Amino acid sequence: MLYPFVFGILALSAVFYLSTLNEFYTESQLVISKESSFRRYISSELEARARLGELFESLSIQALASGNHLFELSSLIGIARSLNRTPVFFLADAGYKWCLKDTKKTAPGLADQFLVINRAVPKTIRNTVFHTRCCIYEDPRVLSNIEDEHIHLTGKFYQSYKYFEGMRDEQLSWLKESPAEFPGLPKSDAETHVMCVHVRRGDFLIAGFQASDAHFIRNAVEYIMEKENTEKTRRTVVYFGDDHEFMKSIFDDTNLGKDNLSKNVTHVISQNSPSDDMLYSKSNCEVFLLSASQSTFGWWLGYFSINNKVYYMDMRVNYVGAYKFGEVNIKDYFLPSWTPLKFANDNSTIIVGDY
Repeated sequence: MLYPFVFGILALSAVFYLSTLNEFYTESQLVISKESSFRRYISSELEARARLGELFESLSIQALASGNHLFELSSLIGIARSLNRTPVFFLADAGYKWCLKDTKKTAPGLADQFLVINRAVPKTIRNTVFHTRCCIYEDPRVLSNIEDEHIHLTGKFYQSYKYFEGMRDEQLSWLKESPAEFPGLPKSDAETHVMCVHVRRGDFLIAGFQASDAHFIRNAVEYIMEKENTEKTRRTVVYFGDDHEFMKSIFDDTNLGKDNLSKNVTHVISQNSPSDDMLYSKSNCEVFLLSASQSTFGWWLGYFSINNKVYYMDMRVNYVGAYKFGEVNIKDYFLPSWTPLKFANDNSTIIVGDY
């Protein structure tokens, strides 16, 4: 009978696992969300910890940070798996705590993938330089020869799908359960086709990033509707974004969600929370337009949409923002199945850009 012997080995392994952790951390500092068989660990500096997290929360603009959180934590999980290490999240200060709290609002299953430690990174753990530009992929295998028990990376943002390529189904399972209804918004069904558009202006206009443009959106929506031929009898467009007045100006018949009491309305603006917008996209957005292509929240809305069928404004138009400064590799940031759109020389006709 090998069972007692095997059980003994497993018990000793569990003791070894916990004792190894306690060499680094006291029991009060460990908040174990998910036990792992890996005896080596990896963490990262992270920019999306949102040092002004409480301000973001009070101003109800969590979407500006939520997309960054999803990128950083999803990417760190992918990096950890490629190296057979356990991903660690340090609750170093209020910003990191808010980051974890914000992530749990939308994707509690994502937060559960981490070993959470209630302290700053120990000074005995050295920094390892990795991922120096926001949106350019670096192969994690360059770290595979590091023998340290704990690797702490200096990288931030990690905005490349390649870090978590092939994980979409699992990532969808990490999202919180969808509500039964989304008040004021149409439901995708046998009769109703739902197209979704994300808009971002505000801070993008100030920072010089590629902000949403009404002329482009109008033409792109018409182009996509013609391209995505459907036999459904009703076609509706739902808008998510930070500027309701701007969104109402795009098409004359656009209503706010709370005022949408008729099924005949074609254009509707969501007034739900960012986390509920994410869940709505997962359940209802059959095709998606990302009109401010460097919006990370918009990116995730498209990524989680029903068919992951996304069109986006070609980031190379006007060469603005992070792309201008060499911080973005188009092929690292956008999925190859997504379609870039831009104007032809007449500034009116929508054409497909190069990937």
